[in-house]
Amino acid sequence: MLLSTREKEIIAMLIKYHGQYVTIYDIAQHLAVSSRTVHRELKSIESALANFNITLERVNKKGLQLLGNTIQIEHLKRYIQQHTTVDLSVEEQKVIILYALIQSKESIKQYSLAHEIGVSIQTLTKLLDDLTEELLQYQLVLQKKRGEGIYLKGPESKKRELLSQLMVNNLNSTSVYSVIENHFVYQSINQNQLNMVDMDKIFQVERILMDHLGRLPYTLTESSYLTLTVHIVLSIDRMLNGDYVSLNDELYNDIRHTFEHEIATALSLHLEHIYGVAFNQAEIGFITIHLRGAKRKDSNQVDSSDESEQFPIDTFITQVSRISQISFDNTATLIEGLKLHIIPAINRLKANIETYNPLTDMIKKDYPLLFASVKKALYMVWPKLQFPDSEIGFIVLHFGGAINKKATTDFHVLVVCSSGIGTSQILAARLQQSFPDITSTTQASVGDLVDLDLQRYAAIVSTVDLDIFAPYITVNPLLPDTDINHVASFMKLQQTQSQQSSELESNINISIQHQDDTLRYIRNGLTLIDNVNIEYTDVAEINDYLTTHLYQQQIINDVQSFADELQQRSLTQNYILDPYPIAIPHLKHRLILRPYILVTILNQPMEVIDDQNDKHTIQYLLAMFAPEDDFSAEIISRFSSAFANHLTELETLMLYPERIRELVKQSYLQELQNKLQDGVDNYD
Repeated sequence: MLLSTREKEIIAMLIKYHGQYVTIYDIAQHLAVSSRTVHRELKSIESALANFNITLERVNKKGLQLLGNTIQIEHLKRYIQQHTTVDLSVEEQKVIILYALIQSKESIKQYSLAHEIGVSIQTLTKLLDDLTEELLQYQLVLQKKRGEGIYLKGPESKKRELLSQLMVNNLNSTSVYSVIENHFVYQSINQNQLNMVDMDKIFQVERILMDHLGRLPYTLTESSYLTLTVHIVLSIDRMLNGDYVSLNDELYNDIRHTFEHEIATALSLHLEHIYGVAFNQAEIGFITIHLRGAKRKDSNQVDSSDESEQFPIDTFITQVSRISQISFDNTATLIEGLKLHIIPAINRLKANIETYNPLTDMIKKDYPLLFASVKKALYMVWPKLQFPDSEIGFIVLHFGGAINKKATTDFHVLVVCSSGIGTSQILAARLQQSFPDITSTTQASVGDLVDLDLQRYAAIVSTVDLDIFAPYITVNPLLPDTDINHVASFMKLQQTQSQQSSELESNINISIQHQDDTLRYIRNGLTLIDNVNIEYTDVAEINDYLTTHLYQQQIINDVQSFADELQQRSLTQNYILDPYPIAIPHLKHRLILRPYILVTILNQPMEVIDDQNDKHTIQYLLAMFAPEDDFSAEIISRFSSAFANHLTELETLMLYPERIRELVKQSYLQELQNKLQDGVDNYD
């Protein structure tokens, strides 16, 4: 049985107060997390408790308590005290698997890998299937030998490239604490990765890098700097183990006279003296390639070896504008941005290093004309190079950020970290580099949130967990590829909602003929928004549960009549939204005193039989009730339509059920806009 640190702390608190009820709020305060975070942990905790024949009792308005005898509780207490916590994400599990495969010179048995990361053989098989596809971009192959195990086939250079990228991408979000004088201060690296990285070596290599990289005519971005640090540490370990990269003579001759090769040679001699490892020609060349292909912050001076690639950029911009028939603002900034990206990109292509871009598909969809134009222009200006879609996607972002934005909506993002400096500044820069639609950012600390109006911001992106009701997303401050996809989806959702709200505000007009009806509608709508309730509980029978709950909330006062009406309605109407694990009971009736929406997340799934005698598993309930002849029914109807658009992402939505309240607000505002517009039309 594996427990995360947070799960262990929750169980320890329940043991401490055995025989008493502990509220979700108290647990959240003790752990310094939000209540919804505690709710998400309870499901796995209940599974763990079952191993000790202990159950978790939940009583509305009282809280939680452990149900078990003294011996069972004592066994659980002893286990918790001796248990070592495991907090491995799926990505961290993949890193450990790949690290083991890369380090081993022999095949590894599957059961050994499964034991290493604490999962079943079935779970390991799924992880290996996922990895098989992901490895293709690195020109690596997972091969299985019957009776022997699994091994990783591919060139040494690709193995190092993969491992260093994975480790940088999956560092815990608190591992980079701040940036001081253009170098990193490491606070911590996830404990599960300490066996992969010698922290003393990380610090020492970083200091050596600082001595040598200061001679470059440009500055590396923070993410490139960290990647290079980790890459060199891994290279030293691999060489000490006898694993060297190979490099063809043609490629080496292309780079041997560059300024980066001179720096790589000096750096290698320095490292040889300290670690007693011999850097051969290929290893020096490999560092050179990574320096030339690293992303850059600025370029006050261009090395002579890069001058041939600098001048076609003006021609390239002209060709993109001609093909796409789009004019671009601030050409000087665009040229500088392209110069910083295209020159290292060309170096990467020549060295057969393809950068993974998780936004490629989204960019193709959002900028189809620009993507096709950039692709065609690249071929015209650099006909001997074949730019992959991933590199084209990055270049398109530069052009997307330079498109005339006079008619676009302001998209202001709040960037949060623990202190409001350092990591938030890194993240803000990475966000604006990756998402040209962001017009401005504000950096803040967690403590600043109390004094900020969060509604002013189109989106909130944080490096730490926040205890706020406004939607936000937590990411690594370096915004690695694993986070970019999540941010893209989140930003798209927030941008859509922001645009809808902006349209509503600009369209609302108080010149209305039917003022009494409108005011009544506004009051009822606000009442509905105040009566959206979210509950985590067990449900044995839906109708009984709803009747009891509505009576306790004073939504009804005639229990028997309502129960009969609900029962009759359920016999004639199927509430189950097959194939989704949700039922949507709804009723408009004179017995209902005020509008009410109840979102119920079941602690345990329940089996429900429909009117066709088919069984369905239900995990969620969305119950909606309105009085007869009540305007709120129109809002509920619009909300139902809006909710239907999110059924494909139901599981994600229910992780953050507060967003359902936001959907209700949007539905209300949309219906209000229609009412107001109707009034204007009638008045005209």
